[in-house]
Amino acid sequence: MSILHAPVRILGCGNLLMGNDGVGLKVIEFLHKTELNDLKDLDIVDAGVCGLDLLSLFDDARKVIIVDAVLANSPPGSVHRIEGKDLLADAEFYPMVSVHDVTITDVLKIGEQIQLLPEIVLIGIEIGSPASEITQEISPDVLKGVDKAIRIIREELSSSF
Repeated sequence: MSILHAPVRILGCGNLLMGNDGVGLKVIEFLHKTELNDLKDLDIVDAGVCGLDLLSLFDDARKVIIVDAVLANSPPGSVHRIEGKDLLADAEFYPMVSVHDVTITDVLKIGEQIQLLPEIVLIGIEIGSPASEITQEISPDVLKGVDKAIRIIREELSSSF
């Protein structure tokens, strides 16, 4: 497949049973209900909490947008846009990039050693603190970040199509 025709892939990460950690999947849920779901060469994927398996979802994509909950010491619902190349170059500056066992930075560092990485952009939604109990509720403050994340994704896509 030509890189010009390779898809752009949006990957939502998180765990719906851990409250705010599911916010990346909430973004994917909303995107599936928009006209973006019908775009040719755009994949919208629930990636769950896949850790290193995330690398297989990069295959054959020209650009990957990862949406995930982050802990970045900013107000809950804040949205951060970080280029994958910046994560790789400044890993010490971005320790906040995931609330999962293996951070997105870790996955990218491993991925660059074993495969050719597509253009990667992380859209991180601040959740304030890690989940301490099982719940499907996402706080209203964190949910405010969903609309902003979708706007940023639309901007990303406008430069990709």
